[in-house]
Amino acid sequence: MTEAIAQRTHSVHPDQPQGKNALRFFPILGPSHEQPPYRLLEGDALSAVKVTETSLSGSVPELKVENTLDVRVFLMDGQELVGAKQNRILNTDVLVPAKTTLSIPVSCVEAGRWRHVSDAFVPGKSASHTIRSRKHQRVHESLRRDARHDADQRAVWDEVQTSMSRACSSSPTAALHDAYDHRQKEMDALRGLLRMPDDAVGLAVFHGPKFLGLDLFDRHSTLLYFWQSLLESYAIDWLMIPQAGADAAAPEVKAVPEVLDRAAAGKWESFASPGDGRDHRLEDDRFTGSALVWEDQVLLHLQVFPKAQDQTEAPRPAPRSRPRIRRPYTRPGG
Repeated sequence: MTEAIAQRTHSVHPDQPQGKNALRFFPILGPSHEQPPYRLLEGDALSAVKVTETSLSGSVPELKVENTLDVRVFLMDGQELVGAKQNRILNTDVLVPAKTTLSIPVSCVEAGRWRHVSDAFVPGKSASHTIRSRKHQRVHESLRRDARHDADQRAVWDEVQTSMSRACSSSPTAALHDAYDHRQKEMDALRGLLRMPDDAVGLAVFHGPKFLGLDLFDRHSTLLYFWQSLLESYAIDWLMIPQAGADAAAPEVKAVPEVLDRAAAGKWESFASPGDGRDHRLEDDRFTGSALVWEDQVLLHLQVFPKAQDQTEAPRPAPRSRPRIRRPYTRPGG
């Protein structure tokens, strides 16, 4: 366990639930930290931070990020990057140092395209809850096995298809981004029901009484940036799935502190991060999780999900065929 994780989880508490029907959202309230300074992919940082393919030919599991700013840049695990030869998501949190170019581990979420539509990537949505929660275990296993942030590309493609099926969506290139576009009306309606409190620094989500996942950040401004994409990452998989008794009194309000306490007291394994900070992974019989910690002092981002066998399974429609193309998939360094 790192002291930074324990201190952060003990300094926050859940707000009252929001949402309707089965899907409930609990903002997590607490103080914000100002250290370390960093930027997100917004405003003038978009022109100063360039995310591209690693080369003209490209490599599916890697991208290149060039940070020309005088300050670090934070990229979130599961954050979607749209454009270039195919859309990707990050396999882990990355705190990109100032004035640095580095490779970042990613997975493809658009199986049917391998051609340039732009020179560089722009920030998009987020990986769906299905992808975010399930790839955590695989990345942890990959770090143990060969010190790589490998999410198992074939499994990610299958999870993209699952999310598209749950959203009753299709795409000519099997792009997860298209599922969000297809359900934009429902996403807009959901956001209209929810309010992010001024002192919110995290979010926990439940389907009925079942815990789905939790994100906790170091500061309010980072949650504000990712708030919409996090809401939609759960909605794309769960919004249309009914749950009997979901409008009853919510016992899950007590579950949020229990999850945070379990994370604080849990066994954490430490691994090298692609950027600044250390990548910590939770070893627990019920939960899978990760935490990016800067200089053993500040928890930048904590994620906790039920392990696969404990996750509530939404009905899974029959899989549709997925467009397949030839692409140069090689392991980083392989």
